[in-house]
Amino acid sequence: MGLCTVKDKFNICIVGPFGAGVAALKQLGHAVLSVPQGEELFCNLPDILEKNSFSPDLVLQVECLGKRTLIQGLDTLDCPTLFWATDPHLNLHWHNTYGRLFDQVLSTQQSLVLPFKLEGLSDVRWLPRFAFDLASPPITSRKNEIAFVGRLSDQRPGRKWMVDFIKSRVGERPFPIEQSLSHSEMLALYQDTKIIPNESILGEVNFRLFEGTSCGSLLLTQDLGEEQASLFDPGREIDTYADAAEFEEKLKFYLGNDDLIQKMGQAAHKRVQSEHLPIHRAEQILDFAKDTARNRATFSEAEKWLAVTIASMWESGMLDLPVREVLSRLAASSQDENVVVATLRVQTVINANSVVEENLLNLLGGKLFEDSFGVNFTGSAAALRLGNWDAAKAFWYRHLKSINNTKLPPKEPKDLLICWAKELKKHQRVFRGGFPFKSKTHLPHTALDCLLTIYDNDPQDAEVLRLIDVMLRPRKELDQVRGGFLASLVAQNSSDWRLFFEQALTNLHSYRLDDGMQKLVLARELASERGQERAFSMALRGRDESGLIIKRLLDC
Repeated sequence: MGLCTVKDKFNICIVGPFGAGVAALKQLGHAVLSVPQGEELFCNLPDILEKNSFSPDLVLQVECLGKRTLIQGLDTLDCPTLFWATDPHLNLHWHNTYGRLFDQVLSTQQSLVLPFKLEGLSDVRWLPRFAFDLASPPITSRKNEIAFVGRLSDQRPGRKWMVDFIKSRVGERPFPIEQSLSHSEMLALYQDTKIIPNESILGEVNFRLFEGTSCGSLLLTQDLGEEQASLFDPGREIDTYADAAEFEEKLKFYLGNDDLIQKMGQAAHKRVQSEHLPIHRAEQILDFAKDTARNRATFSEAEKWLAVTIASMWESGMLDLPVREVLSRLAASSQDENVVVATLRVQTVINANSVVEENLLNLLGGKLFEDSFGVNFTGSAAALRLGNWDAAKAFWYRHLKSINNTKLPPKEPKDLLICWAKELKKHQRVFRGGFPFKSKTHLPHTALDCLLTIYDNDPQDAEVLRLIDVMLRPRKELDQVRGGFLASLVAQNSSDWRLFFEQALTNLHSYRLDDGMQKLVLARELASERGQERAFSMALRGRDESGLIIKRLLDC
């Protein structure tokens, strides 16, 4: 049912903040109905279309990062429907169900296309953020050597560490730090700045990459691998750093090097003009829509997925909606495993313990959803919260039976949570970005949630601290979080050079160069005392992406 290839011009309905895209589509000759974000949570799109006498050939919703809007009536429309998830790294917990209401989901993060598909969405494609058609003033005419725009808070320690690190390295050079500029003011500042440093929350390719390059500035950004490198060529259009040692080296190299900044900034600006403007994204959206099949949920299925989405958003604190309405929508939906899990999670948040207990007994007594991993895990976690050890184990045994596995029975709640954490890791549910998990409020959803539940009860549990470290170690973007748990482990075992080594690397990945090098020196000394210098050297060679850490260590 893709976009009709016979027609040259289309009627396109855009819901959400995509003004630059609306202008681009009109420039291409298409008719566009732009539906702005309203104050209401729900948007009845068929009614809006009827009031505007607009018959769309394509509907695109662009996620708004402020006021959320959920579209109703998509299943009644006879045209392709697309949802562009602009912040999926922080919102996958509800994008993965809301996306069921659309034929196709577009993710700004290529790395999350597979996780979307693992959640059951059949058509997910990569559509990066976009840049802007702006002038690139000569570098020599710009007032600021380096500038940063972004909110600094305790919730983003890495960003503050980066800013402090730059302050300590730029000397007397102008380094404005702005936290509350309008978008146009921010772009004007970038046009008057030579170097833009970049730091992302969870290793995502963010808007700053495109905003800085739109202005012909040199983006100095974390090395995010192939996804980012496919958008801008490192070393030619932008530059990257793997750790604080390399970041310092790059700052020294570029500060005052106007000729090279001019060359790279203009190369990036040229790339923006040829590949990353709103008109390029608009053309890509139209191409995607041409081979879109009808994948969206309809009728009762659509109502179910909307109800589950609302429950997830409410649970995370995103929606100011009466819990009675949340539960009513779930109760009115077909009672499949997704609805059961969402209902248990919401009921747990409001401490509806007697109702949860009754639901768990009905699931076990009626042998309902015995093969559902989600129901068994959530039921087990809910039973643990209620102190019903027998029911918690019963759900675990149901899970083992469903996978034809026989393991030794867990002896206590901690054992059971660890068992579930390991199973969740197999299901690739290790960490959930953007969800503010609190073990006293929420039921765990990921492997890390299970371990944090144990940790919150006993922060000195060395076994759990090590398991948390193992879970987080492959995720370099989580080093800021991991560092706190490593500090606890080091405090318990101050003779383990490998712990100091890991702590050093988390510091070096988090702009704490001096602390990182001090810890690394200590790790080397401890390894030497045990005759393990070779093991230390091999470990460092395998993890020193820039090669500059080893070079610096030789001078220590």
